[in-house]
Amino acid sequence: MTNDDNQLPTRPPLAVAVPPLLVFFNPLTQLAYIPISVGLGRSLDLSPAQIGITIGVHSVATAAAGLFAGPLLDLISIRKVLVPGMLVNAVVSILLCLYQNYAVLTAGRLLTGFASGAMALCGQALVADLTKGDPKARDRGYSLLQTFVSMGAASALALGAFAASLDRPVIVFAAGAAYATALLGVVLIARLGREHPPARHTPGIPFRGRISLTLRAIRGMLRERRRQWLILSSIGIGLTMQGSHFGVSVLLDRLSGDLSTLERVGLSILIPCGVFTGSFINRMSLKRITREQLFTRLYLVIPLAAAAYATVALAALDVVAVALTLVLLGTCLGALMPLSMAISVDWNPELRATAAAADTLSRSVGQTTGPIAVGALVALAGVGTVGLVVFGATLLGLTASRNIFAART
Repeated sequence: MTNDDNQLPTRPPLAVAVPPLLVFFNPLTQLAYIPISVGLGRSLDLSPAQIGITIGVHSVATAAAGLFAGPLLDLISIRKVLVPGMLVNAVVSILLCLYQNYAVLTAGRLLTGFASGAMALCGQALVADLTKGDPKARDRGYSLLQTFVSMGAASALALGAFAASLDRPVIVFAAGAAYATALLGVVLIARLGREHPPARHTPGIPFRGRISLTLRAIRGMLRERRRQWLILSSIGIGLTMQGSHFGVSVLLDRLSGDLSTLERVGLSILIPCGVFTGSFINRMSLKRITREQLFTRLYLVIPLAAAAYATVALAALDVVAVALTLVLLGTCLGALMPLSMAISVDWNPELRATAAAADTLSRSVGQTTGPIAVGALVALAGVGTVGLVVFGATLLGLTASRNIFAART
């Protein structure tokens, strides 16, 4: 990576663009659905818990993709995973344009979650490969990926809010199909991902033997105490992010009669806009302190932002107060999220895809739990409780963060 914090390593422009485009796609399939989920669920006579399930299964599938694709990408070239993933996304998104019911939505979200999760993992592995031998460049690379994730999230939520205001959920599924098709063309032209993975084994060992050696190394990695605490903190991050996104959709549905389309779109993208700002703060902060110091300090701040969000929702304050807390929460998340991925890969660079997958999988567990927990709590105690789950998740992450760097490896 060059010394310019806003560039990936010196490579052909199209090749450099591929990792950001890959991580941009996952929030498009994941988050654009959330603003349309409440209205679509109502039209299909779904309960709040069922709506939460159709949101959460995407994260379940992303987690499954990490379990499968992470070790696989440490054994075979990235391209062999990437191209099929884009084809699945395109085909399933087209089918979702044509058919919508609870079973189809759940199955379709599972498939697109698995495929887009594998694609995002390919992007993360590409950054690790492009910055091999330069940990600081890798930290900046993952921070930049977070910038593109936040851009994808903002675009997705704006698209979803626009489609929800028109009561045309098919717009979201059509956009997913178009993006997957276009990205497939870019990857084929860029000719990336043909290189062998970085894991090294004794020459002459058959593929089955290499699988056994890789799995043994993965087991050792996951037994580390520090890794287990990092996984727990990533679960908290995922629960905070997805729970807050779904909570915003619930709050917007409550305020729907008082808001214009522009206001709905604006409120929907405030968390991603905050994440975008936070990723910039992340890069600036890493020039002065280590990623470990930044990680622990941010976990002291984010519960305060979550508490403000929960208070505003519970007190049913005005739109301005909601907007301020969403930006604050998003900024904290944006500064925090790239760090766990960078720390994970730095601990095991020879297993860069599996280490990235462990972080992604952990977040997916939280992302799956978040909407379901928020939906269940809203059904039991009312809309005002949407922020309580998010606040609890930040306390979980804070507890884990206090132990990560103190734990023995």
